[in-house]
Amino acid sequence: MRTGKIIIVDDNETVLKTLRVILSREFQTVVTVQVPTLLPALLRDDDVDVVLLDMNFGTGKQTGGEGLFWLDRIRERNNPPEVVLITAFGDIELAVVSLKKGADDFIIKPWDNDKLVATVIAAWEKRQERKGRPVLPLTGNTQNRQTVPDEPDIVNELIDFFLKKYAAAYGKSYPSLDREARDKLTGQLLAGNIRMVEQCIERAMLLNNAIQLNADDFIFNEAGPVSTSLTLDDIEKQFIQTVLNEKKGNLTLAAQQLNITRQTLYNKLKKYNL
Repeated sequence: MRTGKIIIVDDNETVLKTLRVILSREFQTVVTVQVPTLLPALLRDDDVDVVLLDMNFGTGKQTGGEGLFWLDRIRERNNPPEVVLITAFGDIELAVVSLKKGADDFIIKPWDNDKLVATVIAAWEKRQERKGRPVLPLTGNTQNRQTVPDEPDIVNELIDFFLKKYAAAYGKSYPSLDREARDKLTGQLLAGNIRMVEQCIERAMLLNNAIQLNADDFIFNEAGPVSTSLTLDDIEKQFIQTVLNEKKGNLTLAAQQLNITRQTLYNKLKKYNL
């Protein structure tokens, strides 16, 4: 149970009851209200960590204008909570506007419970860090980095991503790599053979049960297509795209997998035009 205070604002009583049940399993205090005009009073003590805010109040309203208005009112406070917006309409342009205005994330009704919980927890963790109370990410990665990986690390992150992916797919233990194996895979990645590296890692995971893999476990087809050298930005772009595909476009889950903040991921999406 996390020590935190969550406020849910939605004019649908059923939605409020459902969200309260789901989030009360994770957070100590969950408050629900049906009208956003109560927000100034609820936020007065600066003890709220996350606000889940519906974007439309009242029958027939679908523009999201009310949600954006109250998002602005929340974010203009001196010590604002994180805001996760909720809407029944998957309008990507509205989502981008919301993120630019400072929303932490965006949930579309009907939601997936696990993804919703992960989204709120990620927002809560961000709030804790802003309050000087860093917490370990859900993935258990003790590095708890909140910036883009260093240049030498992005290649290792991609290699480890593929190793974990196919270890899980084939029910194998996540192996370590010796230095020669990692250098071999790194060389192929820098040469532009990202898809080939993924296939090679998949084959190695399928055929081996060792706790450590060496260079001989990774066999590349030398007669394959001519590779084109990639920059580290190229590799990072493809890595982000790969993770986004794996997470079916869920930005919060993708950011957790990449071990960066939600805002950093958003900036990278803009940079790489993804």
